[in-house]
Amino acid sequence: MAKKFIPFLLIPLLLTSCGGDSLSLDAAKEAVSHYSTETVYPYYKVFGKLDFNGEMIEVDGATFDKTPSTTTFVPYARYNEGFFNENADPRSSDFDIVIYAMASRSYWLRAPLRINSENFFAYSKNKSTGEYTNSENNTCAHYILEHLVTSYVGQAASANPSSMHMIMQKTADGGMIFKGEEVHTRVTIDNYPYYPDYTTNPDIAPWKDYNPLPCYGNVVNGKVNIAFEYNKDGWLVKESMYTLGYDPEKTDINQVGLEAIYSYKFE
Repeated sequence: MAKKFIPFLLIPLLLTSCGGDSLSLDAAKEAVSHYSTETVYPYYKVFGKLDFNGEMIEVDGATFDKTPSTTTFVPYARYNEGFFNENADPRSSDFDIVIYAMASRSYWLRAPLRINSENFFAYSKNKSTGEYTNSENNTCAHYILEHLVTSYVGQAASANPSSMHMIMQKTADGGMIFKGEEVHTRVTIDNYPYYPDYTTNPDIAPWKDYNPLPCYGNVVNGKVNIAFEYNKDGWLVKESMYTLGYDPEKTDINQVGLEAIYSYKFE
């Protein structure tokens, strides 16, 4: 059965990019340092589609407007920057780190909804000595984005190792794009076949406060083009991922296509 895939979202991210080589980490940190760190909790909406497992799912303006909590996950909550939860990271007994595990994430791939100088990059700190290590904090935004793009790097079966890196570029309006081209990654798709809110879908179990993971095991392990675009204020405005050779006219359980766009209302 033929299908069409989100014609109004299929605007290549590269059209908004300034082009050129990927930014260095220092250059990316400098660019992100200009984004506001003001504490805000905007409402936001998600529009998008997912072609996965031979099934097409549409997200037609899912609204996140509930009051965020500082102690637990709230389905459909407004933006929440996250909070410390010692059970959310297996290294928390050894490292004094800021936990963003409970922060609001993108609808499909759990990318950070917001980036700024406070959450973009940090080293882990040894809890016993108080000294920083050479290991990147695995809850910071840069680590999460890089893991989404290149999670399969170094594996024995990794495809195209020369392409296995995250490209970071500034957009014409001062935003940022984080992407991978023909990378081999292993990611979990969230919210399939529907948003995991057990109050509206009683056949699924509630999320555990200490382990806010998707309630379905929808793992994609393959070669993809993947991208996350943030605006000049550091808010995610688009995510996308396609397996190589994706054809929107085909129904094929071996291909994946997804996109989502985000809009925010500040009050």
